[in-house]
Amino acid sequence: MKILVAEDDPVSRRVLEAVLARMGHECESAEDGAAAWARFQDAVPDVLITDWMMPNLAGPDLCRQVRARYGSDCYVIMLTALSGDGDVKVAMEAGADDFLNKPLDRNQLTMRLAVADRLRQLRLKVAELGGKA
Repeated sequence: MKILVAEDDPVSRRVLEAVLARMGHECESAEDGAAAWARFQDAVPDVLITDWMMPNLAGPDLCRQVRARYGSDCYVIMLTALSGDGDVKVAMEAGADDFLNKPLDRNQLTMRLAVADRLRQLRLKVAELGGKA
């Protein structure tokens, strides 16, 4: 799948890129929310993995912009050190499809990406049948 990573910490960003590449995904990354938004508009990815706290455009705000303009065309995973129920609620209300805590758990990421791929395949089937998912 084509995945866009929005992460302002360079070490975390490189680790995530390496993990995704080893999993066989095509990965592009952005160093903050504004850069991610620009890259997103250039080519809508299958999955957006975004950090919560970033300069220029925070993860929840990036998610709101994605949903407002592109609807559900992209699966959004919020990856953050925040972990309270209130934080999960804010992420979901912003339009995130899933929520992962830092540090990155590769098994959890693998499972989330399997769900994202299943939904992507469903959207493609619906589009083939003449509808839009």
